[in-house]
Amino acid sequence: MKAKTFENLIRKVVREEIDYALRREIKTLKEDLRDELKPTVIEHTQRQVEVPKTTKNSLREKIMGKQAFTPQNFTSNSALNDLLNETAQGDTNLETGNAPGVPVEAMPAPVQKVVNRDYRELMQAINKKKNR
Repeated sequence: MKAKTFENLIRKVVREEIDYALRREIKTLKEDLRDELKPTVIEHTQRQVEVPKTTKNSLREKIMGKQAFTPQNFTSNSALNDLLNETAQGDTNLETGNAPGVPVEAMPAPVQKVVNRDYRELMQAINKKKNR
């Protein structure tokens, strides 16, 4: 056998062995990565503590006031009806026309001027222009 042919044969065998070994190593590395990336499920056996109903009610009274509210049936859609009932329970503060909890005296003077301005003339002019 000639030296050149023998050299090519050895190169081919070495190349095949390296290819085989690399494939095997890559496969094990991929498996290790999959094992590391798998989410682990941990079950908690701790018991959740129930909040007493009196505490829930007292907090609701502090926030919403002590008014008794009876839910109304606004629509046949239960999700919309629940939302409307929650909205109806809230403090709309219609008497003052201000945002809840912000007294006019606490606002800066320019803001007070805008809040207290009479917008009737402006609205009449807008309506008049729309009706042309």
